[in-house]
Amino acid sequence: MDLKKRLANMDRLSRQNVAPSAGSRPQQKANATTLKKSLNCLQLISSQGQEEEIWTRDYTDDFSLSITELPSLVGFFTRAHEASPGLEDILFLDTETTGLSGGTGTIAFLVGVGWVRNNIFHSRQYFLPDFHHEHAMLNELASLAQKFEVVMTFNGASFDLPLLRTRALMNRLKDPCADLVSWDLLVPGRRLWGRIFPNCKQQTLEKGLLQMSRDSRDIEGALIPQTWFDFLQTAEPDLMGRVLHHNQRDLLGMAGIFAQVLDKAQCLHDNIPQETPWKEAWSLGRIAEIARIQEQAATWIQCAALANGKDSECRFLEARFVADAIRLLKRQGHWDDVEMIIKKALVAGQDEPWLHREAAILYEHRRAHLSKALLHARQCQEPGRILRLEKKILKIQEVKNGPTDTH
Repeated sequence: MDLKKRLANMDRLSRQNVAPSAGSRPQQKANATTLKKSLNCLQLISSQGQEEEIWTRDYTDDFSLSITELPSLVGFFTRAHEASPGLEDILFLDTETTGLSGGTGTIAFLVGVGWVRNNIFHSRQYFLPDFHHEHAMLNELASLAQKFEVVMTFNGASFDLPLLRTRALMNRLKDPCADLVSWDLLVPGRRLWGRIFPNCKQQTLEKGLLQMSRDSRDIEGALIPQTWFDFLQTAEPDLMGRVLHHNQRDLLGMAGIFAQVLDKAQCLHDNIPQETPWKEAWSLGRIAEIARIQEQAATWIQCAALANGKDSECRFLEARFVADAIRLLKRQGHWDDVEMIIKKALVAGQDEPWLHREAAILYEHRRAHLSKALLHARQCQEPGRILRLEKKILKIQEVKNGPTDTH
């Protein structure tokens, strides 16, 4: 039998109605009924003319935010320059999936979305009661996404959004978030607090910034995929309720972290508070540099260099801080501050060749102190610089003392 006939036979067999095993279909119906009655908050949505169905659940929470208009977020988000949204133009999105490997074998069985209206945070969860209803969920998500300009995720630019894009392709649908600009909260999380917290996981930022702790109703993320598979088999609603709660808390946590980012973005362009901790001022200086606000970047790094605190002296042992401070201050010609930072770093114990090179450049070209420049050039072991400085010093001595009489 040739390949064409074999494929035709396989296609015909796949279309035959195979009798279900005893109790399988009644059990699936019982599963659905049990979950709906147990949660008492899921509503059925049927696609027009189709048997597909999904369930949704809606929440509302207060969203206290003192900023009425979004400040510029350039420098905070990777693609912030591509959009100028209002707060109500942002769609928060988080998924719960059957695994973390991605690819065509992974699906999002729960998609949570959230948005702000009149300072109220509205969230909605799209839940798949079965493998076969994904098409309807993606359609509903696409219809909602059309109302927004930006999609906000936490580490979703590398997972959630590509997964939804793949699943839409598998269902012969357009990517539901294709027309939205992607902002990922992990980026400002690292840029703002990467030097302050031990890591930048969402729950770490929630605890450190918002004092949000997960309660006993939550569930470990690693258990979520198997929980859904178990639900399909047993219809036990308790653990699925914990998954829904986990997803809802993720959305609320994202909204809270974004509010903190907005507060720092507003602060970036305002007068700098004198009590700003040095690591925070350092971070804002780097963000201002990314946003190409060079004078503001230099001002923030000055604040970091002069800030007081219990660990303030440690900053001059941080090679990255010293390098950033020298770079930003040099661009704006703050040579006194550059010299101060170099001196304090050397006193603190940084005896690195690159730091001596910066000192040699400063003293040769900005302070006209060639003997100090030569001292640092020897420390960083640059023969060309050493030779040039020795010639300059010798020439100055000859001019000062007159030519040497060799007769």
